[in-house]
Amino acid sequence: MPITTRTTTTTSSGVAVHHISFRGTAGAIFVLLAISCVLYVIGFATTSWAHSGSSRYGLWESCSCGTLSGNAEHTAVQAMITIGLIGLLIAMILICIYMCVHTFSKNTVILALVIVCFLAVLFMLIGFIIFGINSGSSVNWSFIVTVIASILCLIAGILSIVQMRSAGLR
Repeated sequence: MPITTRTTTTTSSGVAVHHISFRGTAGAIFVLLAISCVLYVIGFATTSWAHSGSSRYGLWESCSCGTLSGNAEHTAVQAMITIGLIGLLIAMILICIYMCVHTFSKNTVILALVIVCFLAVLFMLIGFIIFGINSGSSVNWSFIVTVIASILCLIAGILSIVQMRSAGLR
């Protein structure tokens, strides 16, 4: 007895529309991206990316609530991590469209989701590498939470490829 049924219909304009529930691969992608968004925003907003002695530093402020002076490397980290966040939010919107809006071509949306997930992870990775190279102190929990969120986004991107293949798009 199948848990979900998958049917593909074609609209009068020739667009393939798949009826997908929140179970299965698409549901897993949704859950991974939702958890990833929450974790990434927590890591993005907190001031515990690195610590040195009794001081903690985040992307935007230090533990003394002072604004960080922006050298080129720190500005590059801020830019890459922010672009990664924007990509993650776009990926979340795309999976919602894929699962809930049946007027768009599912093939186009899942292809866009794959591309956006991997681009977001790429920008996140570049930001992590720049931060790690230029951080003279130890990384802290905010950095680790953000890295975990990017790994979940990567897994969601891989599952999106699996979903794309099972939907017939090569």
